Amino acid sequence: MSSPASARSRDLLVSGRSRLSVEARDARDRVLASDPGLTRLRQGVSALLAVATTVAVEAVFVRLVGASSQTGLLGILLGAVVAMPLSTSVRESDRRTAVVTVASGAVAAALGAVVGVTTAQVHVLGLVAFTVVTFVAVWLRRFGPRWFTLGFLGWQAFFFSLFLDPPVAALPFMVAAIVLATGWVGVLLVTVLRVDPGVALTRTVTALRARARAAISTAIDVLDSPHDLKAVRAMRGQLVALSEVSLLLDGQLSQADSLPAHLSPGFMRRWVVDIEVALDEVCGAVLDLSQLPHLPEGVRHDVRAVLGSVGWAPTVVALEHARALQSHGHEGVVPARRLGAAAVLLLETVDELDHPALRPDRSDEVLDDPQFEPVVTLFSGNLPGSAPLAEQTHAREGARRWSPSRWRLSTRQAVQAAVAAGLSIVIGDLISPQRYYWAVIASFIAFTGTSTAGETIRKSLGRITGTVAGLVVAVALANVTAGSTVMVLASLGACIFFAFYLQAVSYTGMTFFITLMLGELYALLHTFTDSLLLLRLEETAVGAVVGIGVCVVVLPSGTRATLRVARRSFLTALADLLAACADHLEGVSGERDLIALVVRSGAAARQVVRTHQALTRGRVFGAGREALQHRISVLGSADAVARTLAARVEASPAGSSPALARACRLIEAEARRLVDLPTLITSPPRTTGEGISERVGAVLDAMPSDPATDRVRVVVRRLADSLALLTPRSS
Repeated sequence: MSSPASARSRDLLVSGRSRLSVEARDARDRVLASDPGLTRLRQGVSALLAVATTVAVEAVFVRLVGASSQTGLLGILLGAVVAMPLSTSVRESDRRTAVVTVASGAVAAALGAVVGVTTAQVHVLGLVAFTVVTFVAVWLRRFGPRWFTLGFLGWQAFFFSLFLDPPVAALPFMVAAIVLATGWVGVLLVTVLRVDPGVALTRTVTALRARARAAISTAIDVLDSPHDLKAVRAMRGQLVALSEVSLLLDGQLSQADSLPAHLSPGFMRRWVVDIEVALDEVCGAVLDLSQLPHLPEGVRHDVRAVLGSVGWAPTVVALEHARALQSHGHEGVVPARRLGAAAVLLLETVDELDHPALRPDRSDEVLDDPQFEPVVTLFSGNLPGSAPLAEQTHAREGARRWSPSRWRLSTRQAVQAAVAAGLSIVIGDLISPQRYYWAVIASFIAFTGTSTAGETIRKSLGRITGTVAGLVVAVALANVTAGSTVMVLASLGACIFFAFYLQAVSYTGMTFFITLMLGELYALLHTFTDSLLLLRLEETAVGAVVGIGVCVVVLPSGTRATLRVARRSFLTALADLLAACADHLEGVSGERDLIALVVRSGAAARQVVRTHQALTRGRVFGAGREALQHRISVLGSADAVARTLAARVEASPAGSSPALARACRLIEAEARRLVDLPTLITSPPRTTGEGISERVGAVLDAMPSDPATDRVRVVVRRLADSLALLTPRSS
């Protein structure tokens, strides 16, 4: 018989192994969910493969034409510089469209090189041309993703040609190197690097499931630690991230050949919304359970078992546990039965995709969905940014013809980038006449992929932080790889991969690896010195500070103003959704698709959260941050409740409840009233008076109890209570 001490040791070992297994399982889900469709992984691999193979192709070309070592190195580097952005920014799945973009990229890069080489012969002319090219490169973004790529390629080729100062005689060879590089990358993009829409969507569905499991894992943490606010925030964060994946998937549905023949875009959209609704209900029930003052241990055990089985047990076993909790839940613990019902809905929804025979018969869904219209329009395969919202902040009625208020956002940013480039040239030249272009790069990049002053400031600060960290590591890495060409080349490849893998999620991380890459490149060229890297830091800081100053002073796009536009867009979408719900409940036939309106509301809610992050993160003074966070939480809660409401209304017969329709009309009117208010605050709900909660409550209380409408009535009341928290400052 073992001693008590050995038994405790064995129990601790088993517990430790179990905990490690859970951590490994959750880590795998987080990795899968963090990169929907493996987009970032493909981007990193594409950049590495394109650069490595282009260097090899260019080296063969140099040997065949018998170019000198200096001219040959120029062609190889220029080919790599062109291949890197081209391979990661061209995302068209249609081969013909991709070929057109690549061919246009060759023209843009060649034109940039020609302008760079010819203007470099006169120093002042080259600097003026730099400012002009910067303006044009940013201005072209108004025409869409293809022109975004072309503008960047032209700017980069111009920059490279200007500062290497090659002789005019080398220009034909440089143009040939550009054509060769773009041609080779084009071959890669239509073959091994082609994005298959069907594979991308399947991987996004995998990421959606992983994100759902991650949310369930955080829900278990909330149940185990009911007073841990960090766990609650993590659970809500997982739901927000799940919404992002669902919006990405909705955008992919509009791509040709993304779905197999037996699935329709309408079914997939509905399936994704049902997953969100079910998971909202699961997490909401867990949150209610965690807030009960005395939750019996038996209830906690059963709920935990259901959550664990829903996330990771076979579907048959999970359904058995969930239905048992739904049908024979503990008396008096209503959230437990709610959890069981939500778990059943989640499992049955997942099964609809896995087993087509289980899908409900919906005659309105046909396989080709001729009436399907995408709600989310992707930008180079990614969710759209805040540019459309920022553009709305500048519109002024009655503005004069040449007033900046009439300018599009791309024109305003082009002016900002040109001014920042000019100032960076002047200030950077005072620090180093040979290396001032680092300051220009920092100021130009600050306006790439940003729309508001807050986003530009965050990006500039991230560049400084990434450069500082990269410099420290670059010095150490250069000492480790010194004398070994193989290790240097391996480090360069790793830096290229991780820089583009992190590009979409961490600009600081991307800058860190680019700084490492430059350090290794200088080591390979035998020009590495600590003072050179410190000079890069100085120039980068100058360019970043100039970018921050220009975005605040010259034609600024305010983040708070953009947040107000985002809030109004969301409330408008919410009101339209409620109007459609009321029409259905009244039996009024209409062409509005409830599920599409749900997606539109979710997309608007995402923009609210995204703009809020740009406003609050990195602020030195936190005045008003907590109140603003509360308002964003209220709006997010309203979106989740409205999603549940729409799903339940759509499942009910048309014309089933005119009384519920009246309640929806009241909430719709309140949402439209909030749209017109210049400012919102959050306050405790009123205890007296005729607020939205009281008016809606009076309608709902007058309704007779009916199992067919009770579930919808509960959700309507919750939505009214959410909007009741939003009141004007004057009240």
